[in-house]
Amino acid sequence: MLASGLWLLSLVALVMRSPPVVAAEKVAFWYGALEFSIPVDSLETYAKTGEIDDSLAVYDQYFSAQKLARLRNTLVHPIDLDAVTVSRWLNTSLGENILKSLGQIIKPRVEQNGFYALRSALILAADSSHKLTLLDILRQFPAETIQVDAKSILKLASTYIELKKDTHQAISSITQQAAREASRKPEIDFAQLPDLTQSGTFAFQQQTLALENQQSDLTLDVDFYRPMVEKVVKTVSIPVIIISPGFGADKSNFSYLGKHLASHGFAVAILNHPGSDRQNMQNFLTGRTKELLEAAELINRPQDISYLLDELQRQEQRYPFPLATLNLEQVGVIGHSLGAYTGLALAGAKPKIENLQQHCQGDRVQINFDWFNPSQQLQCLASQLSTYKNYQLVDQRIKAVFAINPIGSNIFGEAELNKLQIPVAFVAGSSDQIAPPLLEQIEPFSWLGSRDKYLLLINQGTHTYGSSDTFARLVGSTTDESFNPQLAREYFQAMSLAFMETHLVNSPQYRSFLSNDYAEYISHKSMQLDLINSLLVSE
Repeated sequence: MLASGLWLLSLVALVMRSPPVVAAEKVAFWYGALEFSIPVDSLETYAKTGEIDDSLAVYDQYFSAQKLARLRNTLVHPIDLDAVTVSRWLNTSLGENILKSLGQIIKPRVEQNGFYALRSALILAADSSHKLTLLDILRQFPAETIQVDAKSILKLASTYIELKKDTHQAISSITQQAAREASRKPEIDFAQLPDLTQSGTFAFQQQTLALENQQSDLTLDVDFYRPMVEKVVKTVSIPVIIISPGFGADKSNFSYLGKHLASHGFAVAILNHPGSDRQNMQNFLTGRTKELLEAAELINRPQDISYLLDELQRQEQRYPFPLATLNLEQVGVIGHSLGAYTGLALAGAKPKIENLQQHCQGDRVQINFDWFNPSQQLQCLASQLSTYKNYQLVDQRIKAVFAINPIGSNIFGEAELNKLQIPVAFVAGSSDQIAPPLLEQIEPFSWLGSRDKYLLLINQGTHTYGSSDTFARLVGSTTDESFNPQLAREYFQAMSLAFMETHLVNSPQYRSFLSNDYAEYISHKSMQLDLINSLLVSE
């Protein structure tokens, strides 16, 4: 439970200044009428020296050596957050909601929510000369006794174990299913076919566009890659792909993919979403904005892309290319994380505001899998969209969506994803700690109504792929040592190309690449890639 526990601590560790009147001397665990306590001194001695004193020895018999070692590591594991970052995060609505939920489990008094006590402890702990640890937080808690709801803690532990078990079973089932399906198909010698991980034959022009959006008074910063078409007998229609980066990322993170697709004949536009890009993240960290992410960004992002398509259409009419025109009526979207949400919203999935308002109440303890799903906090922002009237997100020009680490389990839900009829591909990473694969990709994939749908699973795949390191640090996300970002990029290059050639350009010769045979062919043993078209019940 250490990894998920660390992201919880990282999210909690974002607070305001408020010096404690007293410091914690013991941690009391209560379960109904039962209560037992452990002195903080005992925990500190054990954390620093490994010595179990008389007070801690009472409980030694209930824990294995492995669990004790894990406890010790948790107490002193450094959380890479400074006091300023901590303060700014918990001044956001996201940080406050997290702390209110945790405050119902960790309290200064049984009858009192621990929100303010936790906030005080965390800012003081983060303000110390060394890196923030759980032990520091315990020491700075402004009460002699830290009251912990043991029943809720046990429920959290069992829920986490259940999630890990279900995730492992789902991933194993997908791997087995992919292998069975591959064995039933005729073998294809992919060595004799084009290598989709390599650049194509098209030269291309790169432009940087600064588009002034009169509606939002914001500038869209866009990198546009246009393939060069040699003289032909008749006008050529160039397929168009829009790439939407994730939260805290920008267009530079996907320049490799834009160039790759342009070399294969696609016009590619990669944009910065000004309310949720890397610059916005920096503005938050330097105190220029109060909120890390506004609810309005869930509307602005899809509308950014619709506005971009309108502007490209106007430019085509103003400065026409006689032999090669952009096909702006059949557009593909590649989105990562919040960018994947953007693509799905454009495709026709609508945020379910009423359901989210019930699901995301911060003053209720609902211990379920969502406690271990950091992306849920971003999705809950959509519960505020009821204040925005008559907004339109769907764009009929979007004909295919390639969604990398998508989030949307609660923001859309089964009913909305089932409405999607255009081709959709989901990419999941087995080690994704921000948008857990079972909750955000595997189960939602089964809800998709599209006849042409694909689930790609990257074993050891993470969430950020190096694209949003600041956000990953904020939520305490760790990367598996066997994760290879360059290999992941090759997977994205090959599979997004095959997907868009098949479903945007309607090139039947690329359909054979959308198979587990090809996924296995380009896979590396350290990061296996599996592909399935439907999710079957394991045999």
